[in-house]
Amino acid sequence: MDKLFLLKPGFNDAAVDQEGRKYYCPSCAAIEGVLYYYPQLREKLEVIYIDFPRPRKGIIELLGEERQGCPVLVIDESRDAAIAADSVKEANGRKFINTATDIMNHLATNYNVGYPHP
Repeated sequence: MDKLFLLKPGFNDAAVDQEGRKYYCPSCAAIEGVLYYYPQLREKLEVIYIDFPRPRKGIIELLGEERQGCPVLVIDESRDAAIAADSVKEANGRKFINTATDIMNHLATNYNVGYPHP
């Protein structure tokens, strides 16, 4: 099963704000919208919500410390998924996609949901 890592909303980021504002990741929110449009994806993906502060253990265990950004879709190595060569990256022997639009295109190609309009 593909693993989709998204940041939990409502986090603080002291690096950009000292007033305690709450933030969300816009790219993660866009993918959350796709999950809302196509709820069947939640049955086919392992959606993992992680905290904003690093280190992000779940991602590190799969992709290594250098690859902690979100959103990220780690492709199940047992699946023969159709993957656009220019969107897939590899770390620790695992294939992954780490941009929202590329993740959305992968979901459309492999899970029979709509594509993002160009």
